[in-house]
Amino acid sequence: MLDYFGAQVRQLRNARRLSQSDLGDLLFVHRDLIRKIERAERIPSREFVEGCDTVFGAGGALARPLPMIERERFLRRDRNTNDQTKRFRGEATDRPVLDWLLAPAGPRSRVRVADRDTTTAAAMLRQFRTTDHVQGAGSTYPVLADLLRRDFDVLADGDPNVASGFLELAGYEAVDLGLDGLGQQHYLRALRIMTQNGDRLYGGYLIAVSLAHLALHCGDPDQAIRLTTAALHGTATEATPAVRAAFRTVLARAHARRGDEAACAAALLQVDADLARSKPSEEPGWIAYFGEADLADEKAHCFFDLGLHELAQRQAVRAIALLTPDRARRLAIDTALHASALARAGQVDHASVVARRAIDHASGVRSFRSAHRVVLMMAELQPYADVAEVRDVVEYARANLPPAVTPA
Repeated sequence: MLDYFGAQVRQLRNARRLSQSDLGDLLFVHRDLIRKIERAERIPSREFVEGCDTVFGAGGALARPLPMIERERFLRRDRNTNDQTKRFRGEATDRPVLDWLLAPAGPRSRVRVADRDTTTAAAMLRQFRTTDHVQGAGSTYPVLADLLRRDFDVLADGDPNVASGFLELAGYEAVDLGLDGLGQQHYLRALRIMTQNGDRLYGGYLIAVSLAHLALHCGDPDQAIRLTTAALHGTATEATPAVRAAFRTVLARAHARRGDEAACAAALLQVDADLARSKPSEEPGWIAYFGEADLADEKAHCFFDLGLHELAQRQAVRAIALLTPDRARRLAIDTALHASALARAGQVDHASVVARRAIDHASGVRSFRSAHRVVLMMAELQPYADVAEVRDVVEYARANLPPAVTPA
């Protein structure tokens, strides 16, 4: 992200035939700061970004990645902050996961008879998930958060599993808005409820999929490996094949992020074997979403991180073909990943065509994650900024890509 922003500043400065000193004078900063920001050695401040946008007449386009730049600041600097909604803290998961591992084995809480309120809440949760897929978290999270503030105790009394489902979705949506710390809080609250309620399997899912994915998202693959390993160990006698497969895909992603191709391949082979043994009628209902499209998406990310760009392209294309139109955010992310893999392979013309599709998908979704993925795609195209097709994509993105969404 910082390399991309610095390259944009350098490109715009050169286009206007300004020296670093000239731009520094216009922004009232030293030319050395310009040099460091252009080389991604310094994180630009909000004032600097907005000042550049004004000086270059970018009409807000240059300031569009500001939430992503600020997120980089939180990830790169271990500094104290009162805004825990933005800061993921890996150490905060240790005690809740240990409590889950050490909780005495026992039968789950009795299944409640589905009354009208419980049935209504479950139907509401399904509707929230559907809307989230189509529109992104920017449309649904404020309503969901308000519901949790007002009615969570009633939900938890009626059915702890449904209440935890609301919290899991709230965590996913908070991450989709760039609020990693808030997402972590939602996930951990759901984990505590499942630990108390005795639902060991769903607790393992929250650890291996929700929290471990978040650790990956925040650049900590070692933490993701520890979490998935703990979940696999803690559910060894309960996990069904599809659940194990979902856990192991995150493990494969973490190994890929660390550059361990052999460990990643071994994990993916186990995933394929698990899914071959899976019988939908014997799987928990909450894992039903995990199918071929999601597996292809995970594999595409693995191969991209390992630098296996042709394999990443194949899996991204497969994921996109299998996704239904209502999975708008996932379509934006996977299409952007496809374009990024093409750009890294030097297939600039094809990458430019696919990049436009990614922008189209992202423009209709209120999602930080999809906007972030598209901007990273633009960063992959930056080395080819002098190519006419890439210049057209840059202008198309400036005109059509909305700002990254965060809630008020």
